[in-house]
Amino acid sequence: MTAIRLLRGALCTATFVGFAAACVDAHADAESVDAPYVARPEHDLSTLMELVRRRSPGLQVDLLAADLARADARQARLLGNPVLDATWGTIPIGETNPPNLGSPLTSIPSYSVGVSYTFPLGKRGPRQERGNAIAEGASHVAETSTRAQALELARILGRVAVTRLRIDGLRSLAAQQRAVIDLTRLRLSQGFGTPLDIDRLEIELSRSEQQVLVTEADEQAGLTACAAYVGVPCKALASAEEARALVVAWAKRAGEGTPHVEMRPDVRALDAFQRASSAEADLARAQVIPDPTVRLGYTYDQFTVSGNQANSLNVTVSLPVTLFDHGQAQLQAAEARRARLQQQRALTLRSSTTRVAALRELLRLQQKRQEAIAKTLPRAHAVLDDLQRAANSRLIPFTDVIQARRTLDELLVEEADSYSDSFQTSVDLIAEMGPAAP
Repeated sequence: MTAIRLLRGALCTATFVGFAAACVDAHADAESVDAPYVARPEHDLSTLMELVRRRSPGLQVDLLAADLARADARQARLLGNPVLDATWGTIPIGETNPPNLGSPLTSIPSYSVGVSYTFPLGKRGPRQERGNAIAEGASHVAETSTRAQALELARILGRVAVTRLRIDGLRSLAAQQRAVIDLTRLRLSQGFGTPLDIDRLEIELSRSEQQVLVTEADEQAGLTACAAYVGVPCKALASAEEARALVVAWAKRAGEGTPHVEMRPDVRALDAFQRASSAEADLARAQVIPDPTVRLGYTYDQFTVSGNQANSLNVTVSLPVTLFDHGQAQLQAAEARRARLQQQRALTLRSSTTRVAALRELLRLQQKRQEAIAKTLPRAHAVLDDLQRAANSRLIPFTDVIQARRTLDELLVEEADSYSDSFQTSVDLIAEMGPAAP
Protein backbone atom coordinates (compact mmCIF):
# COMPACT_ATOMS: atom_id res chain seq x y z
CA MET A 1 0.00 0.00 0.00
CA THR A 2 2.84 2.40 0.81
CA ALA A 3 4.52 1.67 -2.52
CA ILE A 4 1.28 2.37 -4.37
CA ARG A 5 0.91 5.71 -2.63
CA LEU A 6 4.51 6.67 -3.42
CA LEU A 7 4.02 5.70 -7.07
CA ARG A 8 0.84 7.74 -7.34
CA GLY A 9 2.60 10.68 -5.72
CA ALA A 10 5.51 10.44 -8.18
CA LEU A 11 3.14 10.28 -11.14
CA CYS A 12 1.22 13.28 -9.88
CA THR A 13 4.42 15.25 -9.43
CA ALA A 14 5.40 14.57 -13.04
CA THR A 15 2.05 15.53 -14.56
CA PHE A 16 0.90 18.90 -15.80
CA VAL A 17 -0.88 21.42 -13.63
CA GLY A 18 -4.16 20.61 -15.35
CA PHE A 19 -4.15 17.18 -13.76
CA ALA A 20 -3.84 18.48 -10.21
CA ALA A 21 -7.43 17.57 -9.34
CA ALA A 22 -6.92 14.01 -10.55
CA CYS A 23 -3.80 13.76 -8.38
CA VAL A 24 -5.74 14.94 -5.34
CA ASP A 25 -8.40 12.31 -6.05
CA ALA A 26 -5.71 9.66 -6.39
CA HIS A 27 -4.22 10.58 -3.02
CA ALA A 28 -7.68 10.65 -1.43
CA ASP A 29 -8.49 7.24 -2.88
CA ALA A 30 -5.18 5.85 -1.65
CA GLU A 31 -5.91 7.13 1.84
CA SER A 32 -9.54 5.99 1.96
CA VAL A 33 -9.37 2.68 0.10
CA ASP A 34 -9.56 0.74 3.40
CA ALA A 35 -11.75 3.23 5.26
CA PRO A 36 -15.26 2.05 6.25
CA TYR A 37 -18.05 3.17 3.98
CA VAL A 38 -20.80 5.40 5.35
CA ALA A 39 -23.87 6.15 3.25
CA ARG A 40 -24.54 9.83 2.59
CA PRO A 41 -27.62 11.58 1.20
CA GLU A 42 -25.51 13.04 -1.62
CA HIS A 43 -24.41 9.58 -2.80
CA ASP A 44 -26.58 9.04 -5.85
CA LEU A 45 -26.72 6.07 -8.21
CA SER A 46 -23.68 7.16 -10.22
CA THR A 47 -21.63 7.38 -7.01
CA LEU A 48 -22.68 3.89 -5.97
CA MET A 49 -21.94 2.56 -9.47
CA GLU A 50 -18.41 3.90 -9.34
CA LEU A 51 -17.98 2.45 -5.86
CA VAL A 52 -19.23 -0.97 -6.96
CA ARG A 53 -17.20 -0.87 -10.18
CA ARG A 54 -13.96 -0.38 -8.24
CA ARG A 55 -14.61 -2.71 -5.32
CA SER A 56 -17.19 -5.38 -6.07
CA PRO A 57 -15.73 -8.83 -6.89
CA GLY A 58 -18.99 -9.94 -8.50
CA LEU A 59 -18.45 -7.79 -11.60
CA GLN A 60 -15.22 -9.40 -12.77
CA VAL A 61 -16.93 -11.99 -15.00
CA ASP A 62 -18.87 -9.36 -16.93
CA LEU A 63 -15.85 -7.06 -17.13
CA LEU A 64 -13.79 -9.94 -18.46
CA ALA A 65 -16.44 -10.67 -21.08
CA ALA A 66 -16.28 -7.04 -22.21
CA ASP A 67 -12.46 -7.23 -22.41
CA LEU A 68 -12.64 -10.42 -24.47
CA ALA A 69 -15.25 -8.89 -26.78
CA ARG A 70 -12.96 -5.92 -27.42
CA ALA A 71 -10.14 -8.34 -28.18
CA ASP A 72 -12.40 -10.15 -30.67
CA ALA A 73 -13.27 -6.82 -32.31
CA ARG A 74 -9.56 -6.11 -32.69
CA GLN A 75 -9.07 -9.57 -34.17
CA ALA A 76 -11.78 -8.86 -36.75
CA ARG A 77 -9.83 -5.82 -37.97
CA LEU A 78 -6.67 -7.81 -38.62
CA LEU A 79 -5.80 -9.25 -42.03
CA GLY A 80 -5.45 -12.98 -42.44
CA ASN A 81 -2.01 -14.53 -42.44
CA PRO A 82 -0.43 -15.72 -45.70
CA VAL A 83 0.56 -19.39 -46.00
CA LEU A 84 4.08 -20.46 -46.91
CA ASP A 85 4.77 -23.88 -48.38
CA ALA A 86 7.81 -25.80 -49.62
CA THR A 87 7.99 -28.84 -51.92
CA TRP A 88 10.68 -31.40 -52.67
CA GLY A 89 9.45 -32.97 -55.89
CA THR A 90 10.41 -35.34 -58.70
CA ILE A 91 11.99 -37.79 -56.27
CA PRO A 92 13.22 -40.71 -58.40
CA ILE A 93 11.99 -44.22 -57.64
CA GLY A 94 13.44 -47.15 -59.50
CA GLU A 95 15.22 -46.82 -62.85
CA THR A 96 16.00 -43.26 -63.91
CA ASN A 97 15.29 -41.71 -67.28
CA PRO A 98 17.73 -41.51 -68.94
CA PRO A 99 19.17 -44.59 -67.20
CA ASN A 100 22.37 -44.92 -65.25
CA LEU A 101 22.41 -41.38 -63.87
CA GLY A 102 24.88 -40.86 -61.08
CA SER A 103 23.57 -39.70 -57.69
CA PRO A 104 19.88 -39.50 -58.74
CA LEU A 105 18.64 -38.18 -55.38
CA THR A 106 20.76 -35.05 -55.78
CA SER A 107 20.63 -34.49 -59.54
CA ILE A 108 16.96 -35.18 -60.32
CA PRO A 109 14.62 -33.69 -57.58
CA SER A 110 13.18 -30.18 -57.89
CA TYR A 111 12.65 -27.68 -55.07
CA SER A 112 9.67 -25.33 -54.85
CA VAL A 113 8.58 -22.62 -52.42
CA GLY A 114 5.35 -20.65 -52.53
CA VAL A 115 3.17 -18.21 -50.67
CA SER A 116 -0.64 -18.21 -50.81
CA TYR A 117 -3.25 -15.83 -49.51
CA THR A 118 -7.03 -16.03 -49.30
CA PHE A 119 -8.85 -12.80 -50.17
CA PRO A 120 -12.19 -12.45 -48.31
CA LEU A 121 -14.65 -10.78 -50.66
CA GLY A 122 -17.43 -8.73 -49.03
CA LYS A 123 -16.78 -10.16 -45.58
CA ARG A 124 -14.27 -7.90 -43.82
CA GLY A 125 -16.70 -5.00 -43.42
CA PRO A 126 -19.59 -7.03 -41.89
CA ARG A 127 -17.14 -8.98 -39.72
CA GLN A 128 -15.62 -5.79 -38.32
CA GLU A 129 -19.03 -4.20 -37.79
CA ARG A 130 -20.24 -7.32 -36.00
CA GLY A 131 -17.16 -7.40 -33.73
CA ASN A 132 -17.47 -3.72 -32.84
CA ALA A 133 -21.19 -4.05 -32.09
CA ILE A 134 -20.66 -7.12 -29.89
CA ALA A 135 -17.87 -5.32 -28.02
CA GLU A 136 -20.15 -2.33 -27.45
CA GLY A 137 -22.97 -4.60 -26.32
CA ALA A 138 -20.68 -6.45 -23.90
CA SER A 139 -19.60 -3.13 -22.41
CA HIS A 140 -23.25 -2.18 -21.92
CA VAL A 141 -23.92 -5.58 -20.34
CA ALA A 142 -21.09 -4.95 -17.87
CA GLU A 143 -22.55 -1.51 -17.19
CA THR A 144 -25.96 -3.12 -16.66
CA SER A 145 -24.49 -5.51 -14.10
CA THR A 146 -22.72 -2.61 -12.38
CA ARG A 147 -25.95 -0.64 -12.29
CA ALA A 148 -27.91 -3.64 -10.97
CA GLN A 149 -25.42 -4.14 -8.14
CA ALA A 150 -25.45 -0.42 -7.35
CA LEU A 151 -29.25 -0.49 -7.19
CA GLU A 152 -29.16 -3.52 -4.90
CA LEU A 153 -26.62 -1.70 -2.73
CA ALA A 154 -28.97 1.29 -2.63
CA ARG A 155 -31.81 -0.96 -1.45
CA ILE A 156 -29.58 -2.36 1.28
CA LEU A 157 -28.63 1.16 2.37
CA GLY A 158 -32.30 2.05 2.47
CA ARG A 159 -33.03 -0.89 4.76
CA VAL A 160 -30.11 0.15 6.98
CA ALA A 161 -31.50 3.70 7.15
CA VAL A 162 -34.97 2.43 8.07
CA THR A 163 -33.61 0.21 10.81
CA ARG A 164 -31.78 3.26 12.22
CA LEU A 165 -35.12 5.10 12.36
CA ARG A 166 -36.68 2.18 14.21
CA ILE A 167 -33.75 1.81 16.60
CA ASP A 168 -33.81 5.47 17.61
CA GLY A 169 -37.56 5.43 18.12
CA LEU A 170 -37.50 2.21 20.15
CA ARG A 171 -34.57 3.37 22.26
CA SER A 172 -36.39 6.60 23.04
CA LEU A 173 -39.44 4.64 24.17
CA ALA A 174 -37.28 2.33 26.28
CA ALA A 175 -35.62 5.31 27.96
CA GLN A 176 -39.03 6.78 28.77
CA GLN A 177 -40.16 3.44 30.19
CA ARG A 178 -37.09 3.24 32.46
CA ALA A 179 -37.84 6.74 33.76
CA VAL A 180 -41.45 5.77 34.46
CA ILE A 181 -40.32 2.62 36.28
CA ASP A 182 -37.93 4.62 38.47
CA LEU A 183 -40.68 7.08 39.30
CA THR A 184 -43.12 4.28 40.07
CA ARG A 185 -40.61 2.63 42.42
CA LEU A 186 -40.14 5.91 44.21
CA ARG A 187 -43.91 6.28 44.62
CA LEU A 188 -44.14 2.70 45.83
CA SER A 189 -41.49 3.39 48.49
CA GLN A 190 -43.67 6.30 49.63
CA GLY A 191 -46.72 4.06 49.95
CA PHE A 192 -48.37 4.84 46.64
CA GLY A 193 -49.06 2.23 43.97
CA THR A 194 -48.65 -1.55 43.95
CA PRO A 195 -45.83 -3.94 42.95
CA LEU A 196 -48.09 -5.14 40.14
CA ASP A 197 -47.69 -1.78 38.40
CA ILE A 198 -43.92 -2.19 38.38
CA ASP A 199 -44.22 -5.76 37.06
CA ARG A 200 -46.36 -4.59 34.16
CA LEU A 201 -44.00 -1.75 33.32
CA GLU A 202 -40.93 -4.02 33.50
CA ILE A 203 -42.57 -6.54 31.17
CA GLU A 204 -43.34 -3.75 28.71
CA LEU A 205 -39.75 -2.49 29.01
CA SER A 206 -38.41 -6.00 28.31
CA ARG A 207 -40.62 -6.15 25.23
CA SER A 208 -39.21 -2.85 23.96
CA GLU A 209 -35.63 -3.94 24.64
CA GLN A 210 -36.21 -7.14 22.69
CA GLN A 211 -37.49 -5.09 19.77
CA VAL A 212 -34.34 -2.94 19.93
CA LEU A 213 -32.13 -6.05 19.83
CA VAL A 214 -34.02 -7.50 16.88
CA THR A 215 -33.77 -4.23 14.98
CA GLU A 216 -30.07 -3.89 15.76
CA ALA A 217 -29.54 -7.40 14.38
CA ASP A 218 -31.40 -6.37 11.21
CA GLU A 219 -29.16 -3.32 10.90
CA GLN A 220 -26.02 -5.43 11.29
CA ALA A 221 -27.30 -7.86 8.65
CA GLY A 222 -27.75 -4.94 6.26
CA LEU A 223 -24.23 -3.66 6.99
CA THR A 224 -22.87 -7.15 6.33
CA ALA A 225 -24.65 -7.30 2.98
CA CYS A 226 -23.33 -3.81 2.16
CA ALA A 227 -19.74 -4.93 2.74
CA ALA A 228 -20.10 -7.61 0.07
CA TYR A 229 -20.63 -4.88 -2.55
CA VAL A 230 -18.15 -2.22 -1.45
CA GLY A 231 -15.35 -4.52 -0.27
CA VAL A 232 -14.83 -2.65 3.01
CA PRO A 233 -16.74 -2.54 6.30
CA CYS A 234 -19.91 -0.45 6.26
CA LYS A 235 -20.77 1.81 9.18
CA ALA A 236 -24.25 2.51 10.46
CA LEU A 237 -25.80 5.93 10.12
CA ALA A 238 -25.16 8.10 13.14
CA SER A 239 -28.73 9.28 13.78
CA ALA A 240 -32.32 9.11 12.65
CA GLU A 241 -31.93 12.55 11.06
CA GLU A 242 -29.21 11.25 8.73
CA ALA A 243 -31.32 8.20 7.91
CA ARG A 244 -34.35 10.35 7.15
CA ALA A 245 -32.22 12.68 4.99
CA LEU A 246 -30.95 9.70 2.99
CA VAL A 247 -34.46 8.44 2.27
CA VAL A 248 -35.75 11.92 1.40
CA ALA A 249 -32.81 12.56 -0.96
CA TRP A 250 -33.51 9.42 -3.01
CA ALA A 251 -37.23 10.17 -3.08
CA LYS A 252 -36.45 13.67 -4.35
CA ARG A 253 -34.22 12.33 -7.11
CA ALA A 254 -36.90 9.89 -8.16
CA GLY A 255 -39.65 12.49 -8.11
CA GLU A 256 -37.69 15.13 -10.02
CA GLY A 257 -36.00 12.79 -12.51
CA THR A 258 -36.90 12.69 -16.19
CA PRO A 259 -37.42 9.27 -17.81
CA HIS A 260 -34.72 8.33 -20.33
CA VAL A 261 -35.45 4.63 -20.69
CA GLU A 262 -33.67 4.43 -24.04
CA MET A 263 -30.44 5.56 -22.31
CA ARG A 264 -30.39 2.61 -19.93
CA PRO A 265 -27.41 0.31 -20.52
CA ASP A 266 -29.59 -2.77 -20.94
CA VAL A 267 -31.57 -1.06 -23.71
CA ARG A 268 -28.38 0.18 -25.33
CA ALA A 269 -27.00 -3.36 -25.18
CA LEU A 270 -30.07 -4.56 -27.08
CA ASP A 271 -29.40 -1.87 -29.70
CA ALA A 272 -25.80 -2.98 -30.06
CA PHE A 273 -26.63 -6.67 -30.30
CA GLN A 274 -29.31 -5.86 -32.87
CA ARG A 275 -26.68 -4.11 -34.99
CA ALA A 276 -24.42 -7.12 -34.53
CA SER A 277 -27.19 -9.40 -35.79
CA SER A 278 -27.69 -7.22 -38.88
CA ALA A 279 -23.94 -7.35 -39.57
CA GLU A 280 -24.02 -11.11 -39.05
CA ALA A 281 -26.81 -11.35 -41.61
CA ASP A 282 -24.71 -9.36 -44.10
CA LEU A 283 -21.80 -11.68 -43.39
CA ALA A 284 -24.01 -14.70 -44.01
CA ARG A 285 -25.19 -13.27 -47.36
CA ALA A 286 -21.58 -12.72 -48.36
CA GLN A 287 -20.88 -16.45 -47.94
CA VAL A 288 -22.27 -17.01 -51.44
CA ILE A 289 -19.26 -15.12 -52.82
CA PRO A 290 -16.31 -17.54 -53.01
CA ASP A 291 -13.07 -16.34 -51.46
CA PRO A 292 -10.22 -16.87 -53.97
CA THR A 293 -6.92 -18.24 -52.77
CA VAL A 294 -3.96 -17.04 -54.86
CA ARG A 295 -0.60 -18.81 -54.72
CA LEU A 296 2.68 -17.57 -56.13
CA GLY A 297 5.41 -20.21 -56.31
CA TYR A 298 9.01 -20.57 -57.43
CA THR A 299 10.53 -23.85 -58.62
CA TYR A 300 14.19 -24.73 -59.01
CA ASP A 301 14.54 -27.87 -61.18
CA GLN A 302 18.04 -29.34 -61.54
CA PHE A 303 16.91 -32.16 -63.84
CA THR A 304 17.67 -30.08 -66.94
CA VAL A 305 19.02 -33.10 -68.80
CA SER A 306 15.40 -34.08 -69.42
CA GLY A 307 14.63 -30.67 -70.89
CA ASN A 308 13.04 -29.15 -67.76
CA GLN A 309 13.26 -25.41 -67.05
CA ALA A 310 15.78 -24.77 -64.30
CA ASN A 311 14.00 -21.74 -62.78
CA SER A 312 10.29 -21.11 -63.09
CA LEU A 313 7.36 -19.29 -61.44
CA ASN A 314 3.81 -20.49 -61.14
CA VAL A 315 0.57 -18.77 -60.18
CA THR A 316 -2.41 -20.72 -58.88
CA VAL A 317 -5.95 -19.51 -58.15
CA SER A 318 -8.41 -21.73 -56.29
CA LEU A 319 -12.08 -21.02 -55.59
CA PRO A 320 -14.47 -22.89 -53.28
CA VAL A 321 -17.71 -23.85 -54.96
CA THR A 322 -20.57 -22.56 -52.76
CA LEU A 323 -22.99 -25.11 -54.08
CA PHE A 324 -24.52 -26.62 -50.95
CA ASP A 325 -23.64 -24.25 -48.11
CA HIS A 326 -23.80 -20.58 -49.02
CA GLY A 327 -24.65 -19.18 -45.58
CA GLN A 328 -28.38 -19.85 -45.60
CA ALA A 329 -28.44 -21.34 -42.08
CA GLN A 330 -26.34 -18.49 -40.65
CA LEU A 331 -28.65 -15.98 -42.34
CA GLN A 332 -31.74 -17.60 -40.81
CA ALA A 333 -30.17 -17.53 -37.33
CA ALA A 334 -29.06 -13.90 -37.71
CA GLU A 335 -32.48 -12.73 -38.89
CA ALA A 336 -34.21 -14.58 -36.05
CA ARG A 337 -31.83 -13.07 -33.51
CA ARG A 338 -32.28 -9.58 -34.91
CA ALA A 339 -36.10 -9.87 -34.87
CA ARG A 340 -36.16 -11.15 -31.29
CA LEU A 341 -33.81 -8.44 -30.07
CA GLN A 342 -35.90 -5.79 -31.81
CA GLN A 343 -39.06 -7.12 -30.20
CA GLN A 344 -37.39 -7.38 -26.79
CA ARG A 345 -36.27 -3.76 -27.02
CA ALA A 346 -39.74 -2.54 -27.99
CA LEU A 347 -41.38 -4.52 -25.18
CA THR A 348 -38.79 -3.31 -22.66
CA LEU A 349 -39.41 0.32 -23.56
CA ARG A 350 -43.16 -0.11 -23.39
CA SER A 351 -43.05 -1.97 -20.07
CA SER A 352 -40.64 0.51 -18.47
CA THR A 353 -42.61 3.55 -19.65
CA THR A 354 -45.80 2.10 -18.20
CA ARG A 355 -44.09 1.15 -14.96
CA VAL A 356 -42.56 4.62 -14.53
CA ALA A 357 -46.01 6.18 -14.52
CA ALA A 358 -47.31 3.60 -12.02
CA LEU A 359 -44.29 4.03 -9.73
CA ARG A 360 -44.66 7.81 -9.76
CA GLU A 361 -48.26 7.48 -8.57
CA LEU A 362 -47.22 4.92 -5.94
CA LEU A 363 -44.48 7.23 -4.67
CA ARG A 364 -46.98 10.10 -4.43
CA LEU A 365 -49.34 7.99 -2.31
CA GLN A 366 -46.52 6.82 -0.04
CA GLN A 367 -45.41 10.41 0.53
CA LYS A 368 -48.98 11.33 1.50
CA ARG A 369 -48.88 8.44 3.95
CA GLN A 370 -45.66 9.80 5.44
CA GLU A 371 -47.21 13.22 5.84
CA ALA A 372 -50.21 11.76 7.63
CA ILE A 373 -48.02 9.78 10.04
CA ALA A 374 -45.81 12.82 10.63
CA LYS A 375 -48.87 14.77 11.74
CA THR A 376 -50.07 11.95 14.02
CA LEU A 377 -46.79 11.20 15.82
CA PRO A 378 -46.55 14.49 17.81
CA ARG A 379 -50.12 14.02 19.01
CA ALA A 380 -49.37 10.43 20.04
CA HIS A 381 -46.31 11.61 22.01
CA ALA A 382 -48.39 14.34 23.69
CA VAL A 383 -51.14 11.86 24.63
CA LEU A 384 -48.56 9.49 26.11
CA ASP A 385 -47.01 12.28 28.18
CA ASP A 386 -50.44 13.34 29.47
CA LEU A 387 -51.35 9.77 30.36
CA GLN A 388 -48.06 9.27 32.18
CA ARG A 389 -48.63 12.40 34.24
CA ALA A 390 -52.16 11.28 35.00
CA ALA A 391 -50.96 7.82 36.00
CA ASN A 392 -48.29 9.31 38.22
CA SER A 393 -51.05 11.33 39.90
CA ARG A 394 -53.06 8.10 40.39
CA LEU A 395 -55.84 9.43 38.20
CA ILE A 396 -55.74 6.51 35.72
CA PRO A 397 -54.26 3.01 35.83
CA PHE A 398 -50.89 2.27 34.27
CA THR A 399 -52.57 -0.08 31.80
CA ASP A 400 -53.75 3.00 29.92
CA VAL A 401 -50.14 4.21 29.71
CA ILE A 402 -48.99 0.82 28.43
CA GLN A 403 -51.71 0.80 25.77
CA ALA A 404 -50.79 4.33 24.67
CA ARG A 405 -47.12 3.40 24.49
CA ARG A 406 -47.95 0.38 22.32
CA THR A 407 -49.97 2.63 20.06
CA LEU A 408 -46.99 4.97 19.76
CA ASP A 409 -44.76 1.97 19.10
CA GLU A 410 -47.03 0.89 16.26
CA LEU A 411 -46.95 4.42 14.83
CA LEU A 412 -43.15 4.43 14.91
CA VAL A 413 -43.14 1.11 13.08
CA GLU A 414 -45.63 2.53 10.58
CA GLU A 415 -43.40 5.55 10.03
CA ALA A 416 -40.36 3.34 9.43
CA ASP A 417 -42.37 1.12 7.09
CA SER A 418 -43.57 4.15 5.14
CA TYR A 419 -40.00 5.37 4.72
CA SER A 420 -38.94 1.88 3.70
CA ASP A 421 -41.68 1.59 1.08
CA SER A 422 -40.94 5.08 -0.19
CA PHE A 423 -37.24 4.35 -0.52
CA GLN A 424 -37.73 1.06 -2.33
CA THR A 425 -40.20 2.69 -4.71
CA SER A 426 -37.75 5.53 -5.34
CA VAL A 427 -34.98 3.06 -6.19
CA ASP A 428 -37.31 1.11 -8.48
CA LEU A 429 -38.33 4.33 -10.21
CA ILE A 430 -34.73 5.44 -10.70
CA ALA A 431 -33.90 1.98 -12.05
CA GLU A 432 -36.70 2.18 -14.63
CA MET A 433 -36.07 5.77 -15.71
CA GLY A 434 -32.46 5.31 -16.67
CA PRO A 435 -29.58 7.79 -16.45
CA ALA A 436 -29.96 11.45 -17.26
CA ALA A 437 -29.48 12.42 -20.88
CA PRO A 438 -25.99 13.71 -21.66
